Amino acid sequence: MFQTPIPSTIRRWWVQSRSILGNYHEYGILILLPALYFRLSHPIFTHNSATLSLYLATVFFFLPVKTAAALWGLVASGGGSRNHYGRSRYSTGLLATPLKRRSPYRALIWILNGIFVIWAYAYGTASPFPEASELVRDPVFLEHKISNASYFIAASFWNNEPVLDHWTREMTSLIEVLGPQNVYLSLTENDSEDNTASMLLHYARKLTRMQVPHSLNITRELRGYPSNMPWHSIFHRMGYMANLRNGALQPLYENNTPFRTLVLMNDVVFHHTDILKLIIASNGRTMACSLDMDGATLYDQWVLRDSCGRTTTGFWPFFMDREDRAAVRRGGVLNVGTCWNGIVVLDADPFLNATLRKGSWSGDPLRFPQPPDCIISECTLLPLTLINQTSDPIVVMDSSVVVAYTVRWWKYYAVWLRMPVVKLWMRVFEEWWWGAWWIFFGEGLRWIGLDDGKEMGECVVEGWPVCGSTTTWKKGGISLKKKTIE
Repeated sequence: MFQTPIPSTIRRWWVQSRSILGNYHEYGILILLPALYFRLSHPIFTHNSATLSLYLATVFFFLPVKTAAALWGLVASGGGSRNHYGRSRYSTGLLATPLKRRSPYRALIWILNGIFVIWAYAYGTASPFPEASELVRDPVFLEHKISNASYFIAASFWNNEPVLDHWTREMTSLIEVLGPQNVYLSLTENDSEDNTASMLLHYARKLTRMQVPHSLNITRELRGYPSNMPWHSIFHRMGYMANLRNGALQPLYENNTPFRTLVLMNDVVFHHTDILKLIIASNGRTMACSLDMDGATLYDQWVLRDSCGRTTTGFWPFFMDREDRAAVRRGGVLNVGTCWNGIVVLDADPFLNATLRKGSWSGDPLRFPQPPDCIISECTLLPLTLINQTSDPIVVMDSSVVVAYTVRWWKYYAVWLRMPVVKLWMRVFEEWWWGAWWIFFGEGLRWIGLDDGKEMGECVVEGWPVCGSTTTWKKGGISLKKKTIE
């Protein structure tokens, strides 16, 4: 049968189109599909996850495959032949990489890509957590060892079954580092509707076998019915939470051990080295706290204030002051006004009975105060009480200590975002993106209070040091007044 010959221009267009579609096919398999996996998998699911997912797909899928194909093509082409499209006959499909025989610059690029891929897999996914053996060589712990320091750790739980396996495992690691004989662990639980109580009972038996001094207080009908009864008003909730926290501290007041350090914990997911870092950060200071993340934002914005009392934002790097933001970017320790954010480490002296104290604290052992006439978090009242009765109060936040309220978000913020390969992405993309965000929005990002600043009767704290000046806290200078609605 007679066939009309296809014009050479059409044939050339068809070949070029197939080549382009082939490249898109490669990108789809090696970048878009892995990026979709990263985007939808539970650790990678926040505001910046689209760009991060594309970056991870490029680093862990596209570059390794294409680099291996290019280097293989370079080796294979040494004694082989090439087709008229300039590709080695050994390279087909996804491995088709146009690496010309006499292209040293392109070869150098693929070799550098190979070095980067090796770094990404060998070092870029390294654990972001330091070795505990390195931290305990810090002068703070060396001095603690000489003075035979002891640690009181208190934590309260309610419906925390999903995090308890992780929590107990990390707490066990912490106890092994600090020494079972040096730790007292106070655990409280009330009215859980899951297996929290039974899991804590099981862990208490393990603590007994480890010869760790501890107490476990399980309470029923403390919340009342319905189970959210303490939350029927913010004021009632603050009093309820203060009582719970004081309950966790009760064994401290009944103990004759002169504890050196007090660790207070929310029901957070953490790494055992986080506590060690906070103990180091708290040395010579009133209090040291962590960063607590939940969802796409910083959780405890109600309590956190910078060193001159300004509220923060939930968006990284959280603070209004440029130097504070720089400290968060590098994971440093910075001065703040008040904080809680999941875990705090304090000097235990103010909480001890008078006969056990070694410092200048006077008066009754410190407890969480009951809320005043205005509305304020019990976690804010405690550091404010310390500040008001201390001549040189210093509260710090170690921004390298990141905790969360679910394992999912902890893996994202404390592990994924702090891996070296992702931190590289943060430096290249995220920092300038957030820098532009702060330039355009700035003060508009700040937390302005409960219910958009319209909560009737919220407390206003007076007596903060003046921003940008050399003024410091004044003993007894902190006061509270009730916010009025204009």
